[in-house]
Amino acid sequence: MALHPVFVHFHTGILAATAALGLIMIILRIVYQDAIRTPNTRAAKLFHEFDIFIYWGNIIGLLGLFAGMVTGFMDWPMQALVDDPYMRFKILWSIVGTEIFIFLVFIRTKVGDKIWTKTSTYLIYGILTVVGGGLMIILGAMGGIAVYDTSILEPILDWIGLPWP
Repeated sequence: MALHPVFVHFHTGILAATAALGLIMIILRIVYQDAIRTPNTRAAKLFHEFDIFIYWGNIIGLLGLFAGMVTGFMDWPMQALVDDPYMRFKILWSIVGTEIFIFLVFIRTKVGDKIWTKTSTYLIYGILTVVGGGLMIILGAMGGIAVYDTSILEPILDWIGLPWP
């Protein structure tokens, strides 16, 4: 039974949404610094809700990422994955993306919403959220190409020079 496509689409969508909100949060933090820090303002409440979505989206997306890995290794024989250089490339960068999200969840859990108070912390957190989500989108496109021989993101993969069969 092919469970891998179900789990892959689940976490890719969530992590892409957290990446989009991460970019919006960086912009909001830079543009509306004072309004975001003022309690009980509309901007502060919206900023807080976005922060909660990013945090829980990263946690749920990370769990879905692990489930996608497990089901991927269940659906295809390990030797077939390891023998193909394209799949080795995809697996390697999937591991890097997983490490990014483990780091993001760990740091946000330790620091809390204070992560958005200092420029040095919110830029790293926000940029890594965007990079991790973008990486998951690209890796999902590469998986679609490997399985279905096509993806809507083929022109982007060509533009950035990523290999695909």
